[in-house]
Amino acid sequence: MQVFKSFFKILNKHKGQMLLYLCIFIGIISVLSANNAFNNTSSYETTKPRFAVFDYDNSVESHALTGYLSKTCTKTDIKNDKKETMQDELFARNVDSILIIRQGFSLDVVTIPDTRAATTFESFINSFTKMYKAYTAAGYSPSDTVSAVNASLDKKAAVSLLGGKDVTSHSEIYYGFCYLGWLLLILIILGVAPVLQVFSREEIQKRIQCSAYKFNNFNCELFLASIVTGLFICGIIFIAITIIFKGSTLSFAGSLYALNMICYMLVSLSFAFLISKLTTNDAIMNMIANTISLGMAFLCGIFVPEEFLGDNIIKISHFLPAYWYTQAVKNIDFHLQKSLPDIFMCMGIQLLFALAIAIIAIRISKTTLRHR
Repeated sequence: MQVFKSFFKILNKHKGQMLLYLCIFIGIISVLSANNAFNNTSSYETTKPRFAVFDYDNSVESHALTGYLSKTCTKTDIKNDKKETMQDELFARNVDSILIIRQGFSLDVVTIPDTRAATTFESFINSFTKMYKAYTAAGYSPSDTVSAVNASLDKKAAVSLLGGKDVTSHSEIYYGFCYLGWLLLILIILGVAPVLQVFSREEIQKRIQCSAYKFNNFNCELFLASIVTGLFICGIIFIAITIIFKGSTLSFAGSLYALNMICYMLVSLSFAFLISKLTTNDAIMNMIANTISLGMAFLCGIFVPEEFLGDNIIKISHFLPAYWYTQAVKNIDFHLQKSLPDIFMCMGIQLLFALAIAIIAIRISKTTLRHR
């Protein structure tokens, strides 16, 4: 098993780059998960600013306004309406706005300028005052005006978000595995391709041909070492995602995510094999790796959601393996039981891509050997 052992000795020299990308991925996913950045909402909720009120008018209008704001916003209490106190409360974000109703229904609003909460709160006040003035001008009595204003403002429009193909909502774990379409490819190419490139050098090939070491054993050990490396990387990533998303992968869906990841790992190994046959320059190898991984990430719905991609781009992405990887991830996340045949079809297409890329690499390798 000399080739097998030598593979990992060479791979050890490239672990720095691989660890860098892996740490970046884990760090980003951890931060986004901690901040609930992956949580999507399927319903609409009105913003409720927090406010405090000081009513020195004690009129029917002021009571009605306070009652209306208490329904549409969140009412809190602060010590007094002194300038220093109000500034401290606003600075500490204990309240978003402070309303002072003076004698004669004169309104003073103290807010944090240019904030969404302040704009929302002021719009609620404007809605009430305009409606109140309109009913008063129409000849309504104060009590009738308050009743009419409350009845009008209580009417709310039904708001619903679009569903179906155009708007999608995914679980947290979906994003973790979706981004693997970029990470897994770049990790394996940067780690495995340089090692395979070393074993493809002319002097190494000639030494093996002159030695008693069988060429079939050489290829088998190289293949086995590549598979072990890929599975080890997949295992680390799977454990990291399991920890970050608190055991969400320990399910039937999680096993399908893992199986899909292994299929894409084979695609990535095929790309690494192909790139190792195309160049011996490390800088060019890195450039090709980043071009392929980032290109497929942007074209296949990894970094840019599929609903934001044009129809022509989606048609082109059908010819890329990352598209079928993301489609499998999406089907696992959305409707698992109904899409099992489609999920396995996507995995099968990925394996066909891996086989096709490997055949191309073997053909290039044979052509290169003939010219030596």
